[in-house]
Amino acid sequence: MGKDERYCRKISMTIEKGMKIKSDRRDGRIEIPNCGRNDLPAFFKRMGYKIGVEIGVDKGEFTEKFCKEGFRIYGIDPWRLYSDYLYTGGQKGLDTNYKYAEELLAPYGCVLMRKTSMEAVKDFRDESVDFVYIDGHHGFRYVAEDLWEWSKKVRVGGVISGHDYAMNTKPPYHPYTLHTKFVVDAFVKALKIRDWYILGRYEALPGEIRDSWRSWFWIKEESYIVPGLGVSGQ
Repeated sequence: MGKDERYCRKISMTIEKGMKIKSDRRDGRIEIPNCGRNDLPAFFKRMGYKIGVEIGVDKGEFTEKFCKEGFRIYGIDPWRLYSDYLYTGGQKGLDTNYKYAEELLAPYGCVLMRKTSMEAVKDFRDESVDFVYIDGHHGFRYVAEDLWEWSKKVRVGGVISGHDYAMNTKPPYHPYTLHTKFVVDAFVKALKIRDWYILGRYEALPGEIRDSWRSWFWIKEESYIVPGLGVSGQ
């Protein structure tokens, strides 16, 4: 077993062990200590996943971590201004970010799709990908649309995941809008998702890994799927 494979196994085991923690919360949320989003690619590899989608690429630096694990990755980002997205660097800055991502990811065969999330989702068949990582517009409407529409595209046994499990009350057009926690909490409650996970302890112990902005995920199961979300349910 090579060094990279041993590391992959170690990280994956941290998350897999954390998934065995019993939630003491009514909402089923489980915090997995001592890990962050940089550990997700190794975990997904151990799960046997092959095809994934990232919503919100920016410069492609996190996308590259998926590519290095050998995944077929579709990176979706419009890289354009619109009424609810007033990027502080303007359109010129977004064009620069796109070119940077294009050059960074070119060696891996990553498919960059310069579309909005809701434009791009039409190009995928239901249950055609192993995982989605949602890190696009963090306004309430956009997170809700991403969760609902992209959950259909993930196969049963795959993972719905994303970044920035946090919230503020800034309006949708504000560049630092953060409504993710509002929407994720409502989604898992509405669909009665029993177990779902946050990477990193809320208050990390000394020496623990804990991202400033934590990621979240759950495994798609038939038991929580409802009509209109990929598989018929109750």
